[in-house]
Amino acid sequence: MFDSLKKTYGDGTAHAILDFLTSGAGFNQEAINNLFAAMQPQIERGTESLENQFSLTGNRFGSGAEIGTADYLSQVNLNEGQLETQMYEQAINNYMSVLMGTAGANAGRIANTPSTLDNVLSGLNLGGSVAGAASAAGVGGTAGSILDVIAGLSA
Repeated sequence: MFDSLKKTYGDGTAHAILDFLTSGAGFNQEAINNLFAAMQPQIERGTESLENQFSLTGNRFGSGAEIGTADYLSQVNLNEGQLETQMYEQAINNYMSVLMGTAGANAGRIANTPSTLDNVLSGLNLGGSVAGAASAAGVGGTAGSILDVIAGLSA
């Protein structure tokens, strides 16, 4: 893949694209862990607030408080999972966008590059034109000049 990227974009850009793709295309588990760690004080305050509400009614250690806390922490876990999933999905979209973009550019580069067969046929056509013009000059019984041969090539 690197060779193809290098031919299409050059060495530096090819390295940058490949590094981006192999590093997760923007997905960084450490960044997600830091985000979740930064959210913990807010989660703890929410838990304390919930327990305080239940303690005012005399049910701090009752089943109502446990159910409320469990529901709250379940919602927190769901929200954290959704954040991580969205970040991962964005990284997949980044990855696919880069691959599709480079594939299109690479296909264009390949399509515009003459093949070996094109080069061979081009050489045969040139040789055929020279031979045809030379034989046409000599067939009439009179030897044509070099100018006649060249004029026959351009026709």
